[in-house]
Amino acid sequence: MERDPAAVTAAPNPEETRRRLTSEVAEVEGAIELVASGSASKITLSGLKFGEQLARRFSMDAQSKGVRLDPILFPEDAGCDLIVRRIDE
Repeated sequence: MERDPAAVTAAPNPEETRRRLTSEVAEVEGAIELVASGSASKITLSGLKFGEQLARRFSMDAQSKGVRLDPILFPEDAGCDLIVRRIDE
């Protein structure tokens, strides 16, 4: 009996996870700074694997700069998009 390759889950690669998390942190921090500076009123970061956790982590810092983080969750905990916008919008 053949196994469906899509059904086999590969073990997470810690190095790839670290790179992805580092990249997503930089994206969120950059978006917060752009919106806080007035260079953009809203930015949407798409397809973040750690977006929900990053929104929680950076929400207080963002609020102190007049910025709000709104995650749009994907089904089955597959990540999210993250909207970064001014609080007054």
